[in-house]
Amino acid sequence: MKCLAFDLGKVLFDFDYGIALRKIETKIKVQPKEIINQLFFNDFAKDFEKGLVSTRDFYEKFKNAFKLSLTYEEFIDTWCDIFSLNKDVASLIEKLSYIYPVYLISNINELHFEYLHKNYPNVFSFFDELILSYKVKSLKPEKEIYQQLKDKSGYKYEDIIYVDDRPDLICEAKELNLKCINFTGFNELLAELNHHNITIPTEEEKTAFKMLKNEILRHKKTLIVGIGNTDKSDDGVGIYLTERIKNKTHLKTINTGRMVENYLGKIAKEKADLIIFIDCATLSSPQTFGCFSPNSIKDLPLHLTHDGSLSRIFEYLQNVNRSDILFLAISGFDYSLGQNLSKSAEKQLQILGNFFEKHFSADCN
Repeated sequence: MKCLAFDLGKVLFDFDYGIALRKIETKIKVQPKEIINQLFFNDFAKDFEKGLVSTRDFYEKFKNAFKLSLTYEEFIDTWCDIFSLNKDVASLIEKLSYIYPVYLISNINELHFEYLHKNYPNVFSFFDELILSYKVKSLKPEKEIYQQLKDKSGYKYEDIIYVDDRPDLICEAKELNLKCINFTGFNELLAELNHHNITIPTEEEKTAFKMLKNEILRHKKTLIVGIGNTDKSDDGVGIYLTERIKNKTHLKTINTGRMVENYLGKIAKEKADLIIFIDCATLSSPQTFGCFSPNSIKDLPLHLTHDGSLSRIFEYLQNVNRSDILFLAISGFDYSLGQNLSKSAEKQLQILGNFFEKHFSADCN
């Protein structure tokens, strides 16, 4: 599994200091371009972004340097209201967050971060952790802030894919052996991620991930039941995924092979309030897996290798244990006897394994 780290400014959020300067042009005694020069070329806000001065002290510094006639509260509103969300990048990060560790690493001051966090709380929830310059007292490209990323993620530099819009920061990060992507646009970012073999879930797959995660977190005890025939290529994918989950997550698992009916007593004995069955199915392209309630699987062209009816099995367990039921269907492409999993099935096995391992790891039990 790879780790992803995204910059904030000009990647996740665009910003324009010109917006603020146009609002206060009658409240300052210098030309706006002088303020821009001070901010971008003379490191005027460096100590503020590094967390070395308070917000009040920075206001006083700004006020004195540029002869500003604004109250502290007016300054905060003006200073912060300069951002716009890059919705495409935010949506992409949300999808990636289901199967990869995703971090934010940003040179940012306290006022800007608090403003953004207040106005876009859902966006920041996509990240496993936030590496913020003002909190760690280090600015990119200083080694210390990247060391924080390395330590908090637990990944080696060469396993971290780092996205930033500034070529100078990219060059410095490459010296540490991070895998770097210079952000120049959304489509270019997609191409670069593909080059690094990063899988981007579809909207349908994101919906499946969201449903799985929410339902597992909502229930006290979840049981994963793998169904399939490992002698028939992709028909065994439910078994293989369940085996991986057993080894790397805290979720209880049972593999039934081809005959679910033979395990009904064992399944019922677990008294799980959520049971997730995993089996192979044929799904519409580009969806390669989906999560379904018992009522919604009736029209699926399933390739089940066990005897009996899933609907009767679901009904039995719902009546005996009052368990909620979900069906995780993984699209199959090859059912040849004696063959290994197809490459497509192997990829879905990896993606779903990443999802369960990230969100329900054994360490989280």
